[in-house]
Amino acid sequence: MSTASLSSAAYLPPTTRVVREGTALSLREFASSDAEALAEILGDPHVMRHTSSGAMSYEDVVDLVREAEADQADPARTRHRLAIVQREGGALVGTVTVERERYSSVYSHSIILRPHLANLSAGYEASQLVAGLAFDELGVHRLWFMTAVDNLAAQRLFLASGSTQDGKVRELYFRDGRWWDCYMFTILEHEWRARAHLTLREAIALLRQQEQQPLALEPVTA
Repeated sequence: MSTASLSSAAYLPPTTRVVREGTALSLREFASSDAEALAEILGDPHVMRHTSSGAMSYEDVVDLVREAEADQADPARTRHRLAIVQREGGALVGTVTVERERYSSVYSHSIILRPHLANLSAGYEASQLVAGLAFDELGVHRLWFMTAVDNLAAQRLFLASGSTQDGKVRELYFRDGRWWDCYMFTILEHEWRARAHLTLREAIALLRQQEQQPLALEPVTA
C-alpha cells in the first residue's frame, strides 16, 4: 500500500495532552503544528473516499485544527477532535472526532488513518481507545458509529469491536453527485467492558463463532 510521507509536523508537540494510551497508538489533543501532517491525511482522496466530506483542502484542515484548539478551552466541551499518534516516536497517523450527546451517548465520527495503517489491527486498537474514552473518561452509557454501506472494512471493524448493527439510514449525505446510505453500529458500556480485554485475534474468533450460530427469530404474535 502507498503511504503518505511523514513530515516534521507529524511528531508529538511537547505541550499536547495525551487523552488515552494503547499498545501502539494513543489519542491526544491537537496543536496548531499538526496542520501540515493532518492535511496530508485528510487531503488524500483515497483515504477520504468513505467520508461525507471527501478530501479536504489545506485551509479547511487549518480551520479544523483551530476549532479543535478552541474546543479544548471550552469548559462545557461536548466535541473532542483528537489526533491518533504512534506511541513510539509520536508520529501523527490519523484522527477521530467524538461528540457527547443527550441521553448519555457519544457519537464517534470516522476513524481516519494513514494508508499504511488502514488495517484491522490499527483500526481495532483505535476503536478500543475511542471506546475507553467514551466509557471511562466521559462516563457515557452508549457509543455509536456510522459507516457508508460500501465501506465493508469499517463494518467488519465495528463488528469485531463488539458493536451491533442497529439499522440502515437511507440517503444520509450527498457527495459526488449522489446520496449515500449508511449503517449504524452501537455498543453499550457493559458490552464493551465484558470484552475490553480481548485481543484482535480473540475478537475475530468470537465474531466468526457468532456468525456461525443460527439466527434466532423473535416469535410473531397477532
